[in-house]
Amino acid sequence: MITSKDKYIKTSGLIIDARSITQLIYINAVFGKLFSSNNTFLIWKGSKNDLKLASKLFKIPKNFYIFDINSSDKNLAFNFKNVRQIKNLCKKIIKNNRSNTLCTCFASGFYFDFLKNLLQINDNDVIQFDDGLINGFVQKKKYRLLRFLVNLIHGVYYFPSKYALFSDQRFNKIFTSINPKNIVDIKNKNIFNITELVTSSFIKLSNKYVDIKMPGSALIMTAPTIEGGRMTKGEYRKLILLVYSKLKNFGVNEIYLSKHPSEKKISDSLYKKLGFNFRYINYPSELIMLNKNISL
Repeated sequence: MITSKDKYIKTSGLIIDARSITQLIYINAVFGKLFSSNNTFLIWKGSKNDLKLASKLFKIPKNFYIFDINSSDKNLAFNFKNVRQIKNLCKKIIKNNRSNTLCTCFASGFYFDFLKNLLQINDNDVIQFDDGLINGFVQKKKYRLLRFLVNLIHGVYYFPSKYALFSDQRFNKIFTSINPKNIVDIKNKNIFNITELVTSSFIKLSNKYVDIKMPGSALIMTAPTIEGGRMTKGEYRKLILLVYSKLKNFGVNEIYLSKHPSEKKISDSLYKKLGFNFRYINYPSELIMLNKNISL
């Protein structure tokens, strides 16, 4: 267990790989003071509007680049245009500063591997943060030989590790608020508990930016189940109507909506028809949940 994070934040260059506002809040909770440094660079994998919202909540690094692309392994494997964009950005960053620390909440997949290798980041200079609960699960990587060949096609020489995320043997610096105990080879990991820092950040942001007046309000957090092929549009509609009916039976009058960053606008017409409140639709659900008037 790490007793102090200080020795890990003295870096001549900090690169942040963030794909959601929640991820950025986690990293900001620890490295917020470095966000103003000229040597801090944010690689934002998301929409311009989401980054604009993040900039309203706290000060983001002035050096940032936006990748509003589909970074799934299936899409990126043979998307030479998007990979070329990644290569060009990495060349630009290392040209100015070749000594860097990379912070990420998802150290797995082609997108991360391309960034890490093209930025010439050493394994020991990668710091992993939480991304919800997924980092607490032990995941073995599939199709490692195929992934190796895809990496070679794009000029990246790297044979994938056996495990993903926190259990990846390459990386031993973990800043977490969930503190999982089942990490593979956990005895060789440096784990820092950031629960207090993260909780404090969420509470401050919620108190400042989330204003819900009606007691007994509810929050619906939706997910990209249609986009991910896990449900049909009809099945998803049926589920939402069922949840809506249950909430009404509980006497809830105001229902706030928080959408996952990967969810498109497929169901927006249904949400509007049911009268969901869109005021905080793109806010991290954690900020809304902390409001005293959210009961369900």
